[in-house]
Amino acid sequence: MTNSDVNRAMAAHLRRYGLPALPDYIVDRDGRRMDLNGLVWKFNVVTAHVAVDWSSLADCNVIVSYALRRWAVQLLTQQSGATVAGAIKTTTAALSGRPVCDDMSTGELQVLWQHLSVIDDPLRLRAALCASVEKAIQALRVRKAMDEFYVLRSWYIWSSEMLDCLGFDVEFALELDEIRIPTRPSRLAVELDDEECGPLWDTEVTLLRRALLDDRSMERGDVMQRTAVALSLAYGRNPANFCLLRETDLRNALEGFDVPAHWVLAIPRIKKPGVGVRQVFVEEPVSDELVGLLRELIDVNKTVDCGNRPRPLFMRCDVDEWHEGTDTGEYAYHITAQSFTRLVQQFSKRMNLVSPRTARPLRISSRRLRYTFATTMVELGVSRRVLAAMLDHSDTQHVQVYYSLKGTRLTTILDRAAALKIGPLMRLFRGTLVPSASYAVNGSDPKKSIRFVGDVSAVPPVEIGACGQERLCALDPPFSCYLCPKFQPYAEADHQAVLNELLASREDRQTKYGSRLSIQLDDVIYAVAQVVREVEDYVRRLRKKT
Repeated sequence: MTNSDVNRAMAAHLRRYGLPALPDYIVDRDGRRMDLNGLVWKFNVVTAHVAVDWSSLADCNVIVSYALRRWAVQLLTQQSGATVAGAIKTTTAALSGRPVCDDMSTGELQVLWQHLSVIDDPLRLRAALCASVEKAIQALRVRKAMDEFYVLRSWYIWSSEMLDCLGFDVEFALELDEIRIPTRPSRLAVELDDEECGPLWDTEVTLLRRALLDDRSMERGDVMQRTAVALSLAYGRNPANFCLLRETDLRNALEGFDVPAHWVLAIPRIKKPGVGVRQVFVEEPVSDELVGLLRELIDVNKTVDCGNRPRPLFMRCDVDEWHEGTDTGEYAYHITAQSFTRLVQQFSKRMNLVSPRTARPLRISSRRLRYTFATTMVELGVSRRVLAAMLDHSDTQHVQVYYSLKGTRLTTILDRAAALKIGPLMRLFRGTLVPSASYAVNGSDPKKSIRFVGDVSAVPPVEIGACGQERLCALDPPFSCYLCPKFQPYAEADHQAVLNELLASREDRQTKYGSRLSIQLDDVIYAVAQVVREVEDYVRRLRKKT
């Protein structure tokens, strides 16, 4: 039934009790017009496709339908469209016995729902509706879904205050208001403790950052993938924040001055009461590496013609027809939050990343990278208020859980056995193992010889390999060499001594400076450990040939 259909069916009650008819449209919280006169309500949500199809509720009692729609109209002036749509679906699912995310149905609830559908008298409806709500609460308890009860209760209490004449019992509403439910463990706390849903470990972050550096594909979809991952790692925002970005949000704050560029990215805030879409921004500094990725994305986006519409940073290749009939036409080339999450997931699959922690394919998502950003900031010592601002929260109540994890995410203990096990999985060494200097490019050039000298255990100089770079190297040997694809370690060199010295140096830094500083050379340690393993394999193959 459309609003007009409900108004006609309710005409006698509306006249008798002086109630307003359902409107044809509403101006929502963000000041956008929303059409309410069709069978399908399309909400003005720019980062997702959100709708309520009233034809799926054809068996709904007309008074209940009127109350639901009146409640939703009132909510739309206060809350986001996504929240209101979720409230409608949760309430109707709880009453009808057709859970939103569960195929299991409750027979008694469906019988009561069908019984309600034919009642037109408010006096008869009062008792029948109370029985339905009580049965709905029992079903929610069985499904362990009592978090949905709060939405159901909110609707009934509002209806009892505004529409008691239609069969909503004020006394029953007071009883509902007295129900107290023990809080369930938050989904956030549960997910943070999961090895495939919680924050990435430092080894996994290192692997992911290395993949970002190695990815050179200029296919537009691939560029979008790696930029999505890089932004999520750098700023920890929700996908919706990034979906709202436009090319003009990246700017040089010092443009016009004869000084090096200072790039900033204006990230829109979301979910703020009274704040419309792209009305409030937070300017974040952008690293040189990230600027390169963003400018690559802007460059490959030039193949898409957006006409007179704004150009988003994460851009569809054609118009999103969903926005037709809504007041969000300017966002027709923006991708949805769900599409952004897919970009993040697809990057790990495309790069064939394997977690050194689980030895399984590395599963990443926008949520995991957000958790990783938050826990990293906690380890760096930021305050709760600062972290809340970084995560785009309005207060600090949602960030406390990250502080309870402090110290559990870091690889604080790294011994030789762990390095030799994890190193080959990390695949950070990209050079070429050669038997000796005579087999290496530039092996006869003393200037290209790489030596390692210990700084903790006073290890004698160890000639570990040669640099295959023809031009002057701008890196920091010998530490950076194991991560360089031009490095040629010698199979005959004592890389075991290098590994032992780096582990001793790490332990010394951890004692002096703490965990965060002690892990700064872990990627080098893993690369050296990988070389040690490759040398062992080389010697083993050589013995077999002999």
